[in-house]
Amino acid sequence: MPRHTIFEMSDRPLYVNNRKVRLEKPYFDQDYQKATVLTDDSFTFVSFYYSTHRKAMKYYDSKLQAKYGKATQYSYEFYWKQAETFYKSAKNMPIESAPVAAYYCMLNAAKSYLAYVYEYADECAKHFGMHGLNEDQSDLGVDLNTISIKHKQHGVFPMFAEKLDTDFMNIWPVSHANSLKAILYNLPFVHRAYSMTYTTRNKKVEELFLPLVPGKAPTFYKGNDGKAYLVFDLERSNYLLNIQSIPSSILSSIGPEFELYNGKGFTIKSVNGAKWNGNGSVSSEVKDLTTSMRKHFAYIKSSRRLWYVKKDSSSNPDIINLSTMTLNMAAMHRVSEIARYKPEQLNRLMTSKENWLLHEFISQALDQFIDELATLITHQEIMCISVK
Repeated sequence: MPRHTIFEMSDRPLYVNNRKVRLEKPYFDQDYQKATVLTDDSFTFVSFYYSTHRKAMKYYDSKLQAKYGKATQYSYEFYWKQAETFYKSAKNMPIESAPVAAYYCMLNAAKSYLAYVYEYADECAKHFGMHGLNEDQSDLGVDLNTISIKHKQHGVFPMFAEKLDTDFMNIWPVSHANSLKAILYNLPFVHRAYSMTYTTRNKKVEELFLPLVPGKAPTFYKGNDGKAYLVFDLERSNYLLNIQSIPSSILSSIGPEFELYNGKGFTIKSVNGAKWNGNGSVSSEVKDLTTSMRKHFAYIKSSRRLWYVKKDSSSNPDIINLSTMTLNMAAMHRVSEIARYKPEQLNRLMTSKENWLLHEFISQALDQFIDELATLITHQEIMCISVK
């Protein structure tokens, strides 16, 4: 039987400063006080944010300056400008060469974020000279499943990944290799292309991301116990018309943190609630619940709010419970290597049955990465005015 708790919730979402308290794009430290930013130019908005939130770059250990140079060279504003330059280049390149510029855009954008959030330049200086991802020269790469990706102990990538996912090294140890195919399976913006690529007459790909009602993000409501609960609605059109409630197998696949609201329909709530202040501010408990819940959800950049809840089944070895940006950057690094060093391999992949999936990844990955990172830097919800 589906998990459910019988109790009443308010029909009206919780509000702070006339804004719904809902799950927003940033992975953590969401700013509930500011309105949604509407722009098609995240680079300019982040540059504006940086200019109004300046900090001095400095060493904790002054002796490091002799080894690494002045701390001011690790400027988050400079890295962001570099990222923008590579972004523009990637958008003007053909699909076969775009991954190279796209990866360097991601690399510099990640450096910008790290340089901004770390108090001292010491950590940046130690890691910024290394990518942190392995080059696998022996990879034959017959298909996406045989292309492997490993990371190193140090460098920009593991430093960035650990900032996004504190359990990164446990989920993806240094000795472990993930296939490019598995990583693409865990990226929501290509999940439809993935399904179309690998579904056959005899085998259908299991949907990893369950769509929520378009335009609606998971939102907080107050229960009759006075606590705030995260509530969301699955898109009903994905199920048979005669089904009156979400199947228990689907509910169990999204993890024990959620339950069916009042035992029927397609509305799901968090099992745990958080203290609600009720005084026009968001309690620390609600912020903590938001952070813990955020990892279960993903979105696709769009002019509408397109949210998905990610399945969390331990029985599926292809599920990688890491942030989208972590996996996106790892995948783009590998594809950029292929584009640089093995163009004949890229040509083989682009003329195989996996060409549509790879094409969609190269076309969409960079915009998705920058959109997510811009919201993380500014702590604000950023919505594009149009879809490019």
